Amino acid sequence: MDVGEKQREQAMKNFWCVLSVLVLAGGLQAADQVTRRSDRVVLRGELTELSTTSLKMKLQNGQESEIPVSDVLQVRFDMEPPTLVQAQSNERSGALAAALEKYRQIQMEYSGDDKRVLVELKFLIARTLIRTAQANPAESAAAEKAIAAFRSENRANFRYLEATLLEAELLALDAGKSEAAKALLAEVQQTSVKGFRLQAGVQLGLLLLGAKDTDNAQAEFEKVVVESAGDASAAGAMFDGQLGKALCQKTAGKADEALATLTEVFAKATESETKTLARAWLLKGDCYREKGLSKDALMAYLHVDVLYSSEPGAHAESLYHLATLWGPAGYQNRADEARARLTNSYPNSRWAKQ
Repeated sequence: MDVGEKQREQAMKNFWCVLSVLVLAGGLQAADQVTRRSDRVVLRGELTELSTTSLKMKLQNGQESEIPVSDVLQVRFDMEPPTLVQAQSNERSGALAAALEKYRQIQMEYSGDDKRVLVELKFLIARTLIRTAQANPAESAAAEKAIAAFRSENRANFRYLEATLLEAELLALDAGKSEAAKALLAEVQQTSVKGFRLQAGVQLGLLLLGAKDTDNAQAEFEKVVVESAGDASAAGAMFDGQLGKALCQKTAGKADEALATLTEVFAKATESETKTLARAWLLKGDCYREKGLSKDALMAYLHVDVLYSSEPGAHAESLYHLATLWGPAGYQNRADEARARLTNSYPNSRWAKQ
């Protein structure tokens, strides 16, 4: 065999090798995918059952896997529109207007026969509207309508309990709707899904704290922390429980104890827990302000601005505090910039109106 033949033979081997990789990759892409919240592992295969409590999947290696709905971070359905991935990426990064536009466009143009995709789009649109309403109350009515409609139409869907928690979180923004929020949380607290049951406890604690019932609020938070200990699928609820506990401590004038509790959150929460960490840095800044440590507070709020701008509610609050703290620190230009960004990005937020 001459040199030319050897080169051609090697080229053919390389071709078939690349082709097999592409075929395999195509197979992986076409499969259903579920990303677990607890460890960020992506499971691929065929979703065989989707219920209000769990997702069951036949993995590509033939094994069966069951994922509690509280441990579902993201779902991708076989042959869903590629633009759906882009829209979800926009939502995660905080580009909510772009995400909403893409979700609605996909909803109008989708011509496939997978009804799961259409139902998921309704949930994603409602969730994005709720995240928007956290910094823009003008969107609250549309968000409430969307999430209530989703729950009414999809009581057997795997997103139902998550949607119930989201609706309760939205209603909690209005003090006049706290009793309706409590009723939704009570519904979730009756479920067998531990992660969501505990998350409902966290949200109930926040409602109690908002009503100045600090003792009962702290009892709810501590109960969540104890019950979630050692359970990876309930880690998010545990961090939020600790955060609530720190908030109670700060409210009771125990800033140092609150800071110690927050240190535990920062030590254990992964960087993917953006909502929890954003709120933790805000609370850390509040504690430092209460102790008269303005520069330390400024640095804490700056963490939210730099690292967690994808969380609109927390980001708006951080910009408000930065606008008030940069000036006394000798940086009036940065104070003006923070104020401008707050009014431009979140003009309808309560922070922009203060």
